[in-house]
Amino acid sequence: MLIVSNQIGRKCDGWYWMGLSRCMRWAVAILVGTLSAFDCSAAETLLLQGATPQLTFDDNDGTLQTWDVFGDDQGFDVVDALTNTNPFHISPQAPDFAFYVASDGAIGIGTDTIDENSWVDIRSSFYANGLLAVRGDSGPHYLRVENSAGIFRSGVQGNGDAQFGALTAGKGLNLLAGGTTKFLMNSTGQIAFGSPPPAITNRALVHTSGAHLTLGGVWTSVSSRAAKQDIEPITSAQARDAVRALQPVGFRYKNELDERYVGFIAEDVPELVATHDRKGLAPMDITAVLTKVVQDQDKLLEKERDRNDRLETTVDRQQQLIDSLSQRLADLEQKSERVE
Repeated sequence: MLIVSNQIGRKCDGWYWMGLSRCMRWAVAILVGTLSAFDCSAAETLLLQGATPQLTFDDNDGTLQTWDVFGDDQGFDVVDALTNTNPFHISPQAPDFAFYVASDGAIGIGTDTIDENSWVDIRSSFYANGLLAVRGDSGPHYLRVENSAGIFRSGVQGNGDAQFGALTAGKGLNLLAGGTTKFLMNSTGQIAFGSPPPAITNRALVHTSGAHLTLGGVWTSVSSRAAKQDIEPITSAQARDAVRALQPVGFRYKNELDERYVGFIAEDVPELVATHDRKGLAPMDITAVLTKVVQDQDKLLEKERDRNDRLETTVDRQQQLIDSLSQRLADLEQKSERVE
């Protein structure tokens, strides 16, 4: 065992229990116990050999504290001897720069070339998890990053749910993909997404295409002429054929058996309203063909109304003529009676 103390030694030839020095006076350590003889100088290495070579720092002035520094085939350790805890350990065959502290205090784990924009730089080619934080109990466990303007937090809540985002009131969330922002959420929960996402205004959800969900809960598809090409009207025959081919059905979704819906089967609808993969339907397509059929029906009804109006006019005229003839007949009958 080597106990560090502030003593003075002079000269050593081989070994000297009062200290380690060659041809000079300086502060050295008192050696207590067995130490192999060796040739020493102030600039040379101190070698401790044994099953568990150990160096003890014993602070016996004021608050007592003892630290043990030792190394063996299990590793190199710094131990708090009073609490018997081991706060620092290096295993044998640890890789280069497993833990590196730069001159500015930045820390590298697995590297001595720390990214200039990082305070902690972690690199690994061995494990999928670059950083693993584990809490032994069921309490929350968070990573927190902050500056004077806001706080970001990421971690696991006490119930196991994940938490990720801005912790400061009034602050939003900005997600990047491919090097640019693709998703925005403000502090009220309004969302914009796309490449790039549009500005958040008075919409609950908005896509860069212009499609959006209103604050009232109404989904609005993009329908501007500026977003479309190859625009051409559908014919009445196309619309009638599509509507006649539609087969409305009732159904339940397999993952929502407690709710029943009515609608159509994507694989069974006519080509005019089918999607490319025939796995889904666009409601506006169905609405368009129904609108065309209804418009045609309205035109037919309008023609029928015009014809009925003309028939009613003809009937009215005929009724007036009948009434006039009836009156004349009555007048003739009266004259005939007077003659008689």
